Amino acid sequence: MAYCAYCGSHVAQVSFVPCASCGNPTNGAPPRPVVTGGGTNALALVIGIAAAGLVVIAIIGILAAIAIPNLLTATQRSRQKRTMADMRTIASALEAYGTDHEREDYPPGTYVEELRTHLQPTYSKALPALDAWGTAMRYMPLAERGYVIVSAAGDKTFEAEPDGYTPGTTHNFDCDIVFANGSFVQYPEGVQSGGGR
Repeated sequence: MAYCAYCGSHVAQVSFVPCASCGNPTNGAPPRPVVTGGGTNALALVIGIAAAGLVVIAIIGILAAIAIPNLLTATQRSRQKRTMADMRTIASALEAYGTDHEREDYPPGTYVEELRTHLQPTYSKALPALDAWGTAMRYMPLAERGYVIVSAAGDKTFEAEPDGYTPGTTHNFDCDIVFANGSFVQYPEGVQSGGGR
């Protein structure tokens, strides 16, 4: 006859099989550890996911803080370059017009738009009248057989009359771009900033 080593109850055989009375192995071996649950801690999982989400949002914020100003600067710089190229196109058409008219005078007008009747299609297929910011470019024929073309640039406000600009470079996207008699009088150079003069 066999008895449980833990509780002394009558058992069919002494072995690792748990006793019906106490649940321990009948041979006296240490009891197996009890496994409870088997799932994960839901609160710890939620906290971990929330922390990972905040880290991802912080990384995206940092990248956006770096990328957006660079994108805006590149956009403004490309607008400056496009406007300068358009001014050269207008100037080429005016120079051709001046050559045909023996440079006695350039066409009258206040804005480049008004030149289209004189320059299209003979001297230019499509004369750009607006700068890259969407503002009408100003034009002025000069008394001494010359001309001035002005873009208001980023702030869309003209700083002076076409013949009243001081020659030199600018370091601001809002400063006007001025082209006169075959060369730039006021033009962007170096690092540009967004506000002020």
